[in-house]
Amino acid sequence: MTTSLVIGDYEITAVSDGASLPRDPSTVFPDVPPEAWDPYRSIALTVDGKWHPDWRGHLIRSTSGEGPTILVDAGMGDVVNEQTGERGKLLDCLADLGVQPEDIDIVVTTHCHGDHIGWNVAYDGDTPSLTFPNATHWIASRDWEHYSKSENDNPAFDKSVKPLESLGALKLIAGVEQLAPGISTLPTNGHTPGHQCILVESGGQTAIITGDLFHSVAQVTEQSWCPTFDWNTTMSTQARKGILMLATTQDWIIFTGHLATGSSIGKVVSEGGKSVWKAL
Repeated sequence: MTTSLVIGDYEITAVSDGASLPRDPSTVFPDVPPEAWDPYRSIALTVDGKWHPDWRGHLIRSTSGEGPTILVDAGMGDVVNEQTGERGKLLDCLADLGVQPEDIDIVVTTHCHGDHIGWNVAYDGDTPSLTFPNATHWIASRDWEHYSKSENDNPAFDKSVKPLESLGALKLIAGVEQLAPGISTLPTNGHTPGHQCILVESGGQTAIITGDLFHSVAQVTEQSWCPTFDWNTTMSTQARKGILMLATTQDWIIFTGHLATGSSIGKVVSEGGKSVWKAL
């Protein structure tokens, strides 16, 4: 079960925050007819035909011990999730890796949905504080601008992102920004207005942390399938097709946001004229 890989000068590790509740795929992909799932049931759905995502972040550390310690996405957070009845496990899983909250230098958010920002801020009553006290939070300016508007209701954003500004930990970014040598953001707008992937290029290898570019292994083949969570399906489809084409032709390693633990890291390969997922 691969949960960590070395990419040149960096080690990238998937860090679990727990599992979601299985859901009927028709509620997640309402435009996909049930029979269209038939070729993918054994790889994309549970034995009882459910979509069952995991929640996770990714830790990036230099193999030399130098440079920033980077966390990509911060899970659901320290709340009892209404779906599972369990609290997020991200901090416990980081501790298992020998990483404490104060060790994180950068938290970069792929997008501002609740299952990617939950650990950003802790509360003592109504008073917020930083879970990662030494970290700067890199947030896409397009997401910040969109969810700051009253008409775009996002309680998770209000709770876990907005306070970053007054806490002095917010860094708004637009376009491609370098986090460390060989590590940069890559805009892939569509799932949200500011959705971004994280590209790692080092030692002749390339890896990408995709956030919610795709939610199901079936979307690697059926790249026009969009979940109900996508803000703009035309844009999300374009972003998904573009990144998966690059990943296929340039042999990128992909670290996914929601595929099942144990198969969440892989490559996209061409078989019989179709793109397919190959877990590592």
